[in-house]
Amino acid sequence: MPEPVFSLPPRDNQVVLQGNLAEAPEFRFTPTGRLLASLILEHFSRHEESEAQRIELRLTVTALGDLAEWCRTLHPGSVLHVEGRLNQKRWIRDGRIRWGQTELLAAHIRLLQEGAGAAQQSDTIADQAE
Repeated sequence: MPEPVFSLPPRDNQVVLQGNLAEAPEFRFTPTGRLLASLILEHFSRHEESEAQRIELRLTVTALGDLAEWCRTLHPGSVLHVEGRLNQKRWIRDGRIRWGQTELLAAHIRLLQEGAGAAQQSDTIADQAE
């Protein structure tokens, strides 16, 4: 009997990313009055055996509501663990879809601290209220 094949439904879109906060968060309000925070997260990693497998990523993280309010406590250089989903901004021009910036819509943000040679989780965790 063959092993069952498990695959994620196409609608699943879950991302976990750890990185450094590159600059101070920017804040604004949405048209509906919700606070929105924009953070720039930088991630650098490299496979130990190959320089060709180096990853350098700079990604906008968007947080809303209470999670955005919590982001007011963050400072550049903070090490963050972010969970959420990817979204790519788009618009229509001349009847064609145009694609823009990709962002990570945060559902959970965890502040990490450097300690004893490895990042350790602090007690500071924020979740997006659904």
